[in-house]
Amino acid sequence: MDMRTPPKTKLKLVMVGNGMAGVRTLEELLKIAPELYDITVFGAEPHPNYNRILLSPVLAGEQTLDEIVLNAYEWYSDNHITLHAGWRVTSVDRVKRLVHAQNAAGETISTEYDRLLLCTGSNPFMLPIPGKDLQGVIAYRD
Repeated sequence: MDMRTPPKTKLKLVMVGNGMAGVRTLEELLKIAPELYDITVFGAEPHPNYNRILLSPVLAGEQTLDEIVLNAYEWYSDNHITLHAGWRVTSVDRVKRLVHAQNAAGETISTEYDRLLLCTGSNPFMLPIPGKDLQGVIAYRD
């Protein structure tokens, strides 16, 4: 008879959003309980986590996107995190505990979860002033 402890099944943690606050939460979770979760992250943008505060210098041509990346793709793989960059979550089925997402090509995937973190950030606010609807006027943070 084998008296060894059977392998513990990890809880499935899905995070919707790949921004600074959410990824910082994952960093802390990995420090205090590195074996607790099987982690999947959905980010609508086709990039790894970057410093959104430094987006203005990127748009001004003073820095590149690569220079403001906080957690490169290797960080996700090194920490056994499945990153779905460029996949927008379209719905969450709380009864079946499923997250449904779609990419720019129209492909869809679904992922099960035990725990769900919603870290989607915010929507940009366009000032209600004349000219806000003109061509070339954009909100670049969302």
